[in-house]
Amino acid sequence: MTRIVADIGGTNARFAVAIPEGTGYRLDAIQVVNCAQFGDFYAAMSQWIEALPCEMPKEACVAVAGPVEKTPQGGRVTMTNLGWDIRAEELCARFSLERALVVNDFAALALSLPRLPENDKWALRDVPAQQGGPMVVLGPGTGLGVAGLVSEGGSYRVVPGEGGHANLSAGSERELELLRILAREQMPVYNEYVLSGGGLVNLYRAVCALHGRPAEDLTPPDVSGRGLDDSDPMCRETLIDFLNFLGSAAGDAALYYVARGGVFLGGGVLPRIESLLPESAFEQRFVTKGQLGDWLQGVRVEVLKAGYPALIGAAAWLER
Repeated sequence: MTRIVADIGGTNARFAVAIPEGTGYRLDAIQVVNCAQFGDFYAAMSQWIEALPCEMPKEACVAVAGPVEKTPQGGRVTMTNLGWDIRAEELCARFSLERALVVNDFAALALSLPRLPENDKWALRDVPAQQGGPMVVLGPGTGLGVAGLVSEGGSYRVVPGEGGHANLSAGSERELELLRILAREQMPVYNEYVLSGGGLVNLYRAVCALHGRPAEDLTPPDVSGRGLDDSDPMCRETLIDFLNFLGSAAGDAALYYVARGGVFLGGGVLPRIESLLPESAFEQRFVTKGQLGDWLQGVRVEVLKAGYPALIGAAAWLER
């Protein structure tokens, strides 16, 4: 059965039709739009549906960035950044659907993990994963999403998380200094305040302050672009610091979920700057966790390639 799937972030909305294929799904009629162009979610979805080249599916699952409230009708969420209110019952009423679900975007991303082909990810820490062991996915985008996945009796159960709002930890003297600077603006400094698109800019300002230099008025793409082409030393340092902090957060997530099945890194920011991972101290930050450092040496870490894994996970939610 074909299904409508959507992945709604704070910046972009992605729509597609999911078609069962083997043990997974093939995506068709994919469209990515800027959320700021629409007054609400239903307007964004309507324009996509109007251009559908196929018969309208009767089921839909919408994965949304934010905490989703479970309801008998299939879930609802009000997005903090956009103010969009998305309700399963409204989806059914407006688009003549027989069934609709609203789920957290990283919960959908977690459910996609067992279904992703090997060419949709690459191993950053290439150690064997424990078959059937808990998995965790985290990734910086508009915010920092976190979710776990555990295997129970041959099926998978998603364990949602809000790790983006846990406190950011320092792994070096430099990071302690950066945290002191960041704390002038935000106390406590939580993960998402640094490990997100907007967090790149917060971190850039802190790096400039650390060097006693005035910060320019940059956007997240400015920081990543200048850092990647090495045209601005402050931006380059920012990207390395960002990856180091991400290593600490990923190691924390591995401990929270006892993730011997693997840690997976997604989100919209990392694919743009992952080429700097070998230059960073991500590996050191990931395993430097006191008495459990040796345990973390056995945890596999994989990076999800840019694509639409959350849409695959949204389709899998409708199997449940």
